[in-house]
Amino acid sequence: MSDRTLRPRPHRASNPPLAKRRSPRTRPPSTPLVSLPSASGTIPSGLVTIPSRHSRDGALTQIEHMLECMIDAMNNGSELSIPYRSIRSTQGNPALTPSQREGHPNDMVRFPAQTLQETRKFEALFCILELAHEALLSGKLITLRNIYYQNMELFGSQGVVNVMVDSLASTLGVGRWDLNIVATAKGLISGPVELLVQGCSIIHCGLPRTDGILLPSINSIEKINFHSVKWVLVIEKEATFRTLAASQYHQTSKAGHGILITAKGYPDLATRRFLNILHSVRPQLHLFALVDFDPHGIAILRTYMSGSKRFGHEENITLPSMEWLGIRSRDIMTQAFGKPTQTANSLPSSQEARTRSYSEHEQQLAVELAHDVDAHATSHHGTLDPVNSTMALTQTDRKKAVSILNDICTGDGTLGTAVSMDEKQELQRMLVLNVKADIQAVDHFGDITSWLDEKL
Repeated sequence: MSDRTLRPRPHRASNPPLAKRRSPRTRPPSTPLVSLPSASGTIPSGLVTIPSRHSRDGALTQIEHMLECMIDAMNNGSELSIPYRSIRSTQGNPALTPSQREGHPNDMVRFPAQTLQETRKFEALFCILELAHEALLSGKLITLRNIYYQNMELFGSQGVVNVMVDSLASTLGVGRWDLNIVATAKGLISGPVELLVQGCSIIHCGLPRTDGILLPSINSIEKINFHSVKWVLVIEKEATFRTLAASQYHQTSKAGHGILITAKGYPDLATRRFLNILHSVRPQLHLFALVDFDPHGIAILRTYMSGSKRFGHEENITLPSMEWLGIRSRDIMTQAFGKPTQTANSLPSSQEARTRSYSEHEQQLAVELAHDVDAHATSHHGTLDPVNSTMALTQTDRKKAVSILNDICTGDGTLGTAVSMDEKQELQRMLVLNVKADIQAVDHFGDITSWLDEKL
């Protein structure tokens, strides 16, 4: 097999041959976390330097070793192979424990291959390896989207690229960032903080008349000036975030100055890593999450706090100390008297919970919680707010809730017992009451600031 057959883009041969490459440069130790003096000689208490957390040299060494092995095999006329453990193969086997997933043996993608599908898979993986190698040598970042556009016919879809990159990173035992591969910016930030990025540029995140700024690449942030910020609020809904950002709530909150952040739904790696950095350099900041009262909202909360199965190989992306601000079942319960609402008498009783059409698992949960619901509703004269604030769970919602409950019951204990029990109780209430609610359920004619002032 010729070298032209192996390389998917032979015209991009600007880099020197691997045999003549320079040894990877030795990086200096990570920058210590220090406060820097200002021009006046005083020390601004809010300015910190972000320590480096990357292991790119290790990733570069592994990639170059793989490429060298392929070149040697090609010269000897031997079979070429790329170690590759798909994250889907370990995720799809619930019998594997987390430690067994990490120790799952690598598969090999070989060339020549027995099928056309494996041949295309080898070519796609080689293309990703080559692009990551070039990015690491040049010190530049490449996005997942750019990789897809290199050869759309070869990859087929953006999702294929995403899975291949994450699987390759997992196989190498590094994170996506260590390959200098990033996703397109998604997260938004608003607040009285300044991000000092490479090139001596300053990003002011709290300018008036703005409803959020795209988070820059984490690799480019060198310092953060927190000023007098006391809290961070992570919001599931982009619309809620933009409303609060436009009204400058981060400046006017009764809880003091704060930072508003959204990942527009399920969080991406960049937003999670940025929040992890905020917490690591300012652990005294209170981190709050505002999500919908539904199974997907709790799933988003759990992703921020303990991560996800797909990105189990990534480091520095979890926030176990994050606090669940709302919304919860108690936020959509009122203590109103005499209103024409669904009263405690209409809530499911213990006997009704046994006769409703639940799945076997849900029925067990319903019976377990029914006594608590009856007591709570009676003692607090609880009623559900009738003004279009709640909706019934869909079948998809119920399946998601049961799936999360299974994870809580069979999980590895990454979250504290109290946190897991809190999530379990809220999920049970959703199932028993057959109710969910958006964040907007707690606002007042579109204004949620009063509710936030009370909670924060």
